[in-house]
Amino acid sequence: MKLGNYETNEIYNEDCINAMQSLPNECIDFILTDPPYNINFSSQHRQEKFEVIMNDNLSNEDFDKLLNDYFEQCFRVLKNNSFLITFMGWSTIPAFNKALNKAGFQIKSMPIWVKNNFGLGYYTRPQYEPMYLCMKGSPKPPKVAISDVLTYAKVQDLIHSCQKPLPLLIKLIQTFGPRGGRGVILDGFGGSASTAIAALDTQNEFLVFELDPKPFNNAKQRIAKRKEQPTIFDIFQVDLQSQQATLFDNMEE
Repeated sequence: MKLGNYETNEIYNEDCINAMQSLPNECIDFILTDPPYNINFSSQHRQEKFEVIMNDNLSNEDFDKLLNDYFEQCFRVLKNNSFLITFMGWSTIPAFNKALNKAGFQIKSMPIWVKNNFGLGYYTRPQYEPMYLCMKGSPKPPKVAISDVLTYAKVQDLIHSCQKPLPLLIKLIQTFGPRGGRGVILDGFGGSASTAIAALDTQNEFLVFELDPKPFNNAKQRIAKRKEQPTIFDIFQVDLQSQQATLFDNMEE
């Protein structure tokens, strides 16, 4: 599917704010995104440390502009009566709150992801990340309301310092994304491409952007590998087609 200048199910090495300006109004079914938290974060838990995340050490003014411009475009391209979920850091909750409200979103709740271990700290050691569940219009509530405390283990084999676990993203998509799949999910800050992989694993399409060349190349390789693997839905479809063919052969006999 082509949206503006971009084909779905691809990741693009572009500035998401500039790129999204070419997208039509209300063409996206769900946004699941993880912008920089503006904390100058770099993981210290690997022999080969990750580089500092791009745009993660801005002035307050520049960070506010980044969020304002991004969420403004998110609101424009998201279909009415749909959800957006954005991860954030506790220290920048006020900045995210302000930008989301300014863009037109209604913040419905603040779920948190609780990790299976904690990080470094002198006073307290962080073990969670908050997220905002936001609405454009009045989307239908999920069939089953989930807890706002989501406990999932951290990713062990990281390709990005802020990589989110696939089971967590899949749970969010299945609860708040297009019902039954077959929608388009957007992430302007692609990182490790976990949103893209989770979209494919839930029978959705994706459109993802990542500005930093190194994470982009890693993410593109990860997506390519994932596309080579059949999903449970593909296996079921092949098995169903095989059974249908056998049935028709028996009928002809």
